[in-house]
Amino acid sequence: MPSPRVLRTVRENRQFELNAVARATGISASRLQEFESGKREPSFRQMESLASTYGLPSYLLGSDAIPNLPEAPTDFRRPNPGPGHLSPDGMRRIWSAAQAGQLTQQLLGATEAPLATWADTVPKGEPSSKLAEDLRAYFDEWFAKREKAFRFTGRAEQNFFSAFRLFLEAQGTTVRVNDAPAEDYLGFYLSDDEIAPTIFINRKTSAPKAQLFTLIHEFAHRAMGLTGVSDPFKLRNQTERRCNHFAAEFLAPASAFKAIVEQQPKPVRSDAFKLVDSVSRASLLSKHASAIRLLETEYIDQKQLNGWLKFRQQLTSRDLKDEESDITGDVFGVPHAKRVGELGYLPVYLAKRALDRKLMSSVDIVKSIALSQTLQDRAFSFAQRRMDVAVS
Repeated sequence: MPSPRVLRTVRENRQFELNAVARATGISASRLQEFESGKREPSFRQMESLASTYGLPSYLLGSDAIPNLPEAPTDFRRPNPGPGHLSPDGMRRIWSAAQAGQLTQQLLGATEAPLATWADTVPKGEPSSKLAEDLRAYFDEWFAKREKAFRFTGRAEQNFFSAFRLFLEAQGTTVRVNDAPAEDYLGFYLSDDEIAPTIFINRKTSAPKAQLFTLIHEFAHRAMGLTGVSDPFKLRNQTERRCNHFAAEFLAPASAFKAIVEQQPKPVRSDAFKLVDSVSRASLLSKHASAIRLLETEYIDQKQLNGWLKFRQQLTSRDLKDEESDITGDVFGVPHAKRVGELGYLPVYLAKRALDRKLMSSVDIVKSIALSQTLQDRAFSFAQRRMDVAVS
């Protein structure tokens, strides 16, 4: 018989509300209360669902001992970053990424994967304007040599995103793109001794340029070694401001950004609303990031920015529809390519190497990274082709 005290304590330690657990499990809140009070016992299937929601093996919920749960990831959306209070769905994405990151770390050594020989020459260090400038120059040269071979088919920001994620994955950092509750985070970064560096980008509500900005923001977290969840558009502490400044400097270097602004007709430059729209269309920055960058480069003042932000908040989802689409581009409409886009190239590439060396079976791959057997052959071919280009 499962212990009501354990069921209640685990939920409270996870900081999950009853209604959130009910939505995640399909078990009513009133029934959950009965489980936690001892008035009713959950079925085997309900125990499995609760264990999955709490990120635990089911036998721990049936024990009298309270499981020792690790703290939730740091929430950098808060003024004083600390353990986050996230939803069950948000935590499920984090646990899934951590599991894949563990496998990636193991397979990197076991398969002797030939990652980028050029990795040692990539500019590194703490996020700064200088690093942004040097890294952008390095990346532009790297991408120019491989752009035709990649055969991307999306818009400029989509192709840039795809190229930069391959640039990172060729060096051992996985980039995952999938849906998650927007109220939990727009992205997160995970890594420790057992988990390969992993960046997650939430594609659920953000426009492609906002997702691209989030990718570079999370890369800055990686450069500082700071794991946790983020929303680049909620700047409540110095860490997030620093990551955003780096992302802006990388995506829109000051000299190039100023050239874009100066090229705008005078009537556009004199109207903050038109200027934000026009500059965003001509750069890799979203409208929100363009507005901030215009303030930083003194083309608009704080009053104009505040006016633009207030106007922005009044827009409806229909008004913003033109900015919404999948960052990963039209090639990811193909099922196997879409799944690679969700999982990351590196885990799929390593799974194929492990399969070839009989270190894993196709069933193991289904269980470990949730890549179905029907998609494996095409996904392996797609990931290997892109990774071969990236590491060359």
